[in-house]
Amino acid sequence: MSPTTPPSNSESIASSVLQARLPGLTPEFVARHYPSTVSVVHVHVVNRHGERTPSSHNIIGISPKSWNLCAKSNQMHADFQRAVGLLASSGDATEMQGRAKSQTPPWEPFMFAKAARDISELVNLPSASTADAKDGSKATAATCGFGQLTDLGRQSMTALGAHMRALYVDALGFLPPAVSQNANGGPTDDLYLRATMYTRTFESLQHILGGLYPGQEPGSSLFRVNVRPAEHETIYSRDSCRRMMLLFKELSKACMALHAAERQKLYTDMRNIPALREYLDAGRMSEKSHHLATTVLDTAASAYVHGLPLPDAIDGAFMARLSQSAAVEHMLSGWKSAALARLQIGPLLHEFAANVAAVVETDRAGGGQHPKMAIYSAHDTTLAPLLATFGSEAEPADSAANLSELMWPPFASSIRIELLKDSQSPYPAVRPAWEDDQKDYSEDASLVPFEKRTRPVNVPKSLYRWSHATKGATGERNPRATRDYYVRVWYNDRALQLPTCRDPGAHHTQLGASVCTLDGFFKQIARFVPSKKEAAQECL
Repeated sequence: MSPTTPPSNSESIASSVLQARLPGLTPEFVARHYPSTVSVVHVHVVNRHGERTPSSHNIIGISPKSWNLCAKSNQMHADFQRAVGLLASSGDATEMQGRAKSQTPPWEPFMFAKAARDISELVNLPSASTADAKDGSKATAATCGFGQLTDLGRQSMTALGAHMRALYVDALGFLPPAVSQNANGGPTDDLYLRATMYTRTFESLQHILGGLYPGQEPGSSLFRVNVRPAEHETIYSRDSCRRMMLLFKELSKACMALHAAERQKLYTDMRNIPALREYLDAGRMSEKSHHLATTVLDTAASAYVHGLPLPDAIDGAFMARLSQSAAVEHMLSGWKSAALARLQIGPLLHEFAANVAAVVETDRAGGGQHPKMAIYSAHDTTLAPLLATFGSEAEPADSAANLSELMWPPFASSIRIELLKDSQSPYPAVRPAWEDDQKDYSEDASLVPFEKRTRPVNVPKSLYRWSHATKGATGERNPRATRDYYVRVWYNDRALQLPTCRDPGAHHTQLGASVCTLDGFFKQIARFVPSKKEAAQECL
């Protein structure tokens, strides 16, 4: 497939499952989803990095000797290395500025001692060039490292940032048109930025910011990017959680068994492709391996989206089947087990719940400062369990007929969690059936079984002790204290309908089930949000 050749139907299928699509921002789209009665209060963005090279050189038959896709990327990465080197030489910092973890308010950055900060993963990229591949490519100044964001990946992330600018700056006026520094001349308070300890996520974030605020002169704007040491990371699950790994392997096998016929056919078709048969015969993977599709997809998807030569049989339809099978291996188990999804992504949802509650309390009080947007530059293994907790429209049934709705998160995918406010439209008159499952909002929510919780364990009870008349907290519970606030979750180009939010009384009366009441959103995620004590206990 040549990058300049018009795509066939098969190639169009692959493009839709391997590379994220964004909605067209027409005036009609904006008017339909953001009517005049609705304002945006805050947005959480969780994105997968852009297109990259494979994470390792596993499949020789479909890999070039050198992945020469990083001409501009390498120039920018050199600048990035120098910048990080300067930052890394700064003095020691005490963890969380000397505060106990329980005292740290939302949005305050974690500060770790210098000895705990290892930036080697951010700056060192092993060359994606090997002597055992069979093509004639040679290493050049454009040769990428393994797992490196390519020039195409940088374009995709810039496009995501530009889309966010077109919507949240130009169309809605939610974000300021230019970067502003805070009152002390430091980084802007409008954005909270996070990336993992991987070069591709950090640089993806750089390019999102480049699209969101283009034309910045070097050194003219400051952004604080929060990067946590791996042992403190919440953006992805940690293999050190033994119970999570055991539960994942157990459920993954069960999920693969449900779709055994398709996996058998896919494995047979792989063996009919000489380049893949050679890899399989080397004993690296078997039909029952729970990493089979994801491993092949890692290399094949990188080659496909960059237009590199592949065997004719590895076409768009084949790539879609790989994506589906990878999703069965790694995503389907999260839909089937709230306990597994909680172990995989619960700590991050814990942060989101605290952040949303803090923004509501600040906004409702009519003062204070909170970030308008939080961007978490992450991985496919972040988005996959998040989609499970949101029970997206791709929620699969056990039948193979619905398998086509389940796909691995494409490159440059994004989940946007919008906190909205509407004080004018009628609030649902019907009460959701689950609203009284947890009647006493003053009790310790951790005493309530996960499936019965109507709010995350860390949402403060003060959120429900509010009177519009007194403009302050009261001693009595007010179940309608959050009635002006709603949440909508976007996944790439579509708004998701969270299962709980489809219930009568749990969604916006005018905009429908894709716009949850705040309580509806809290109910949806509550069973996936453990306290820190519960998270530690469940991992044993």
